[in-house]
Amino acid sequence: MEEKLDSIDIKILEALGVYGPRNILELAKKINIPTQTVRDRITRLKSLFSLFLLVNIYHTFIGLKKAFVFATATPGHEKLLWQSLQADGYWLYLAARYDRPESFYAIYGIPVDHTDEFEHFLEEIKNLKIARNIELFWTTCLDTVNLTGNWFDHDAECWGFQWEKWVEDIENQGTRLPYTLMESDSYPQKADRIDIFILKELEKNAECKLCDIAKLLDVTPSTVGYHFKEHVLAKGLIEGYAVVLPHFEAASDSYCFRFNFHDEKNMAKFALSLRDKPFVRGIGKIFSENALFVQIYLPRKQFRGFTDSLSKLIGGGLLKSYEYSIEDQLRKQGQTISYEFFKDNIWVYDHEKHMEKLLELARIRT
Repeated sequence: MEEKLDSIDIKILEALGVYGPRNILELAKKINIPTQTVRDRITRLKSLFSLFLLVNIYHTFIGLKKAFVFATATPGHEKLLWQSLQADGYWLYLAARYDRPESFYAIYGIPVDHTDEFEHFLEEIKNLKIARNIELFWTTCLDTVNLTGNWFDHDAECWGFQWEKWVEDIENQGTRLPYTLMESDSYPQKADRIDIFILKELEKNAECKLCDIAKLLDVTPSTVGYHFKEHVLAKGLIEGYAVVLPHFEAASDSYCFRFNFHDEKNMAKFALSLRDKPFVRGIGKIFSENALFVQIYLPRKQFRGFTDSLSKLIGGGLLKSYEYSIEDQLRKQGQTISYEFFKDNIWVYDHEKHMEKLLELARIRT
């Protein structure tokens, strides 16, 4: 029998997204559930639902600019393209796509002073005939969308997909984008070596104890505590906590949607309408365009309801167009920010080394 979330699970998961998992005692008080019950439920969710509690870094404040890359392999070079996209060590996420034969999409965080070199790196992948097509989009940081009790029927203890109400509610949204979706004119380096190391560890596990990080760094716990409070938190280096689990039924898929709008006003309304929806995991804005990338997670039987809603939005003039990729759940990979590239409080971007890796991969191919 398939395990399902109940009302208490949803309440705890929503609180984890808002308050984070680092102080369960305080979290339990805020939602009026016994502390031990919260701890037991989190343990259960990790065991039965593969719950992961992570932090999302606000890359803009550590000098990294986000990029979405969509690449289609030259036939016969699918494995080579997968390897080539990782030759630049600043990749953050890589997944295969179902929409085209052997194609991938990747997310990078590139040092802002080296964007031209990254573009050259991608162009070389195409010149080497490893990929027959590559598209690059510079984006804002991703606005994390965590699970809420919205659309959860607490009486029946199941999800209800209110597509018509969602379409109607979009018009009632504001017209100002969240700060994480605003294009930044600058990418200040607000972190030092210890801050970057802390962020890297919290990306893997938001519950990681600061004393354990201190041991890894061979510094005192008070030093790490100071950096966490006065730098990581005070300087806004964390965009939010990510609560990741497959909260729908087994027959669900993950997508990367691109939504195009006629103007910024409608784009903002659409983005704001998604920030409490259970089928959204992250939102990013494409630079210099009225367009969004949205990471969607949806039961297959609800896909038609979603696309029918999009059709209504297009007919009503709020949405211009959309396209999407389906992720291969068995072929995806992520990594943290690459601490090893951070030297003397700057990111070292070794373009020549990246190019050498590409050429070596191409030589092995032949």
